[in-house]
Parts: sequence; C-alpha cells; structure tokens
Amino acid sequence: MLNDLDDSISALREQLSLTELLSRVDAAQLSSDQFVSLVYVVVKSAPVEWLVPELCRADQEGATAAGSGAGEGCNSERTYAELSTALCRHARVRSLSSEEETTCEDVGRKLGEKAPVACAAMATFGHLLGAVSSHGGGCARKSCRRTVQRAVRTLSRGSLLLGLEYEPGCPWSTVQSADRAASLLSVVCSANGCASLESLLNTADDGRLGLLRHILDDVLPKLTRAAWKLNPAAACAFRRCLLATGQPLMSDCLPLFLPPVLLFVDDFDAENRLSGLGCLRHVVRQSSRAELRWYGRADVVYDSLLRALSGCDRVTLDALIPCLFDVLDVVEASPRRAAGPRPWGRHDDVFARYLAGMEMESKVPVRRVYAKHLGCFVSKLGVTVVRHLSRLLRVVTDYLQVVSVFLCMSSVYTFLGRIAVLRA
Repeated sequence: MLNDLDDSISALREQLSLTELLSRVDAAQLSSDQFVSLVYVVVKSAPVEWLVPELCRADQEGATAAGSGAGEGCNSERTYAELSTALCRHARVRSLSSEEETTCEDVGRKLGEKAPVACAAMATFGHLLGAVSSHGGGCARKSCRRTVQRAVRTLSRGSLLLGLEYEPGCPWSTVQSADRAASLLSVVCSANGCASLESLLNTADDGRLGLLRHILDDVLPKLTRAAWKLNPAAACAFRRCLLATGQPLMSDCLPLFLPPVLLFVDDFDAENRLSGLGCLRHVVRQSSRAELRWYGRADVVYDSLLRALSGCDRVTLDALIPCLFDVLDVVEASPRRAAGPRPWGRHDDVFARYLAGMEMESKVPVRRVYAKHLGCFVSKLGVTVVRHLSRLLRVVTDYLQVVSVFLCMSSVYTFLGRIAVLRA
C-alpha cells in the first residue's frame, strides 16, 4: 500500500505543483492526523526542484528569466507560509476552555492528545528545511541563494512555534515529541547558519527583530490577564524566548516582555511565580538601569516583588530575594555610598518588611531561607542597619533559641538511641 501510495504521489507531482497539490489536500477536509501524514508523504521524497521550482528558473540566463525567478520567489514564500499555518493549526497545543482551567487536574495529559500529530508535523518541517537549506550551499547565482533564504526563513517561523511548544520539560510533551522538538530546533538553527537557539533569536533582520518578533506576535495576544492561564503552551514558548534573548534585542523587547512576566510573578500558583521570577531576574540583568527606570518600569517591578514577598514558600522565597536585591539597585542608590545624611529609603522599607516576615514565620525550612539571605541584606544596608538594630537583634536571638532547642533535641535523640543499642 505504501509503494502504491508513493507511486500515486509521484504521478501527482508530475501533474501538479506544490501549491496546487496542497490546495487539493486542504480542500479534502481531512482530520489532523490524516492531513499531516499526507503532507509528510508528499514532501518526504520530493526533489528540491519541485519543492522550490524557482530554483530551476533562477539558474536560467537572461534578465527575463531572472525577473521571473524573483516574482516566483514571492509565490514560494506564500506557499510555505500557508503550509506552515496549516501544519501549526493541526499540530500545535490548543487553548484550554474556562471550564477546563478550573476542573482539569492533569493538564499535561489533556493537552498532550496532539503529540503524535505534532511529531509528524515536526518531521515534515525538518525534512523541508534540510532539503531546501542543503541545496542553498550549491547555488551559484545570488537570486537562487535569496530564494533559498526566503524559503528557509518562512519555514523557520512555523518550525519555531511548534518546536518551542513541545520542548523537553513541557507537561504535555511525550518522550517522542520532545526528541522531535529538540531535533527540529537544531535543524532550524543549522538551516539559518546559527549555532544555537540563542544566537538565532538574537539575530536581527535589517534592524528588525526577525524570528523573535514573529514568535512574540503569535504568543503575546494569548498572554493577557484574562487569557494567559488558558494558553499554557504560549506561556512556555514565551519564557523560552525571553530567557534566550540578550542585548541588544532585550532593549527593543523590554515593553513586550514585562507585562506577561509581571502576570506570572503576581500569580498565586508557586510554579508560575517561580518561573516568573526567573524571567524577571533575566530581564533586569540584561537591561540597563536607565531603560528600566523609563516610564516607571522599575517602580512597577519593585511593587510587584514587594507584594510577592508575603506568603511565599521556601523555594519561591529563595528565588525572590536575590531578584529583589537586583531591583533595589535599580530603583534607589545604595545607602553604602551616600555622601551626606542618609534618609529613610526603599532599602529600609524592604528590610523592615523582611524582619517582620522573619519574626512571624514559624516553619523551620522557611526560616532557614530568611537566615540564609540576612547577611547579604545587612551588607547592602551598611551603616543604616542601625535603624533596625533593636528588631534585628530580637529576631536573631529568637532564631538562635530555636536552633539551640533543635540541637538539644538532636543530642537527646542521639543519646537515647545509643542507650537503646546498649540495651539490645
């Protein structure tokens, strides 16, 4: 049956162009699995000249042939843009409904239903990118190389959107889809002449954001306050892109990155808050202080972190405090380097709240996190810590008393254990 199907596809390729064949497949109204599988069968054994017919025309001599090749290049871009859109529509992780957000316990299993289709779609993207990009190295004419670059760039957009949603670590990604995603992202980077995803996303096109902007244009409308919980795959792709972005593109993307990150940090879910803190610290470290102060951005970040300081578990608290230190260095000058009298500032506000949290905390693991960062906080305050000295000494004494009790209890348990061994 497979041989017969291959023969039929080969015969169709002789009669129809790629655009015409895809139009017929799309008009057949197949299921997602059937559509993606059929497209893969169509392209897997197709020659490059059929996949990108302009490559033949680009090698022809004469101005007329060159002009015709340039025009056909636009048709190829349009064809691959439509193909990418169709493959992504059938294979990408869907959005949750409002009812599923509140009732679905296993989101990963619920959203992983398209993983087999996604594997076939990623295999299709990988084959197309490999076939087209490998042909580009042998092109002698500039028009031919430009045609290959346009086709690769168009295919890379859909490939990145699909690959980022099924990366390893996503709860809906299976072992097979995670391997396919990692392989596809590697092929995308290689086809675009980049060594890693970071270098690919930080490459600008003619002063524009390139592939990064295309991804952000797709995911940002899904990350509003009302919708981001319904689009976990878009949130995962956004976080991966943010953590891969550095200077100078971080400066251009800062207004786009901050609103979703602050939504993550303000969330009640510990996992979302923790990932948001990781993203926020990356943004702060990759941005200049002046840019963070523009339009009150640093003040908004500071207020968000101050709210998050209350009611944290130990893991989130351990990630939040260093991030808060970084933001304090942006919103206010260090009290250690004051030339004159040091007025009460935000360092004092945060330290007062920090000591209040230490004083009220009763869980030993959380107390350990507070104590872990206390020395660094005192060092940042410098001599101005004397304003809080009375309360600080009271909190330290209380913590030491608890430590002494635990040490005594440990010694007693050790002693009783030895007695039990001797009796035995």
